[in-house]
Amino acid sequence: MSIKLEKLSLPELIQLQKDLVGHIKQRQKTERIALRKKMEKLAKQSGFTFDEVVSASKARKTITVRPKYVNPKDADQTWTGRGRRPKWVEAELAGGKKLEDILI
Repeated sequence: MSIKLEKLSLPELIQLQKDLVGHIKQRQKTERIALRKKMEKLAKQSGFTFDEVVSASKARKTITVRPKYVNPKDADQTWTGRGRRPKWVEAELAGGKKLEDILI
């Protein structure tokens, strides 16, 4: 199917766009359902349920890292030593302190 877009009027182009959005959404839904069925079949062949496979991939362990450093001026402000240094750490370092000086 070939459409000569340059021959369509603006209202026709707008309608075509609306129609396309609807068709794309429907196609995505249809293909998502077909893909899920394929995945369920593959999981079953492997001895699992689809939900077991999906939940296993979502189960990410989150590790809570304890803070290593504390702001001597405000004990509520802490830093684990990971990521960007907070402004209060930069201020302490600029003031002549070392990281070892603000260890918890």
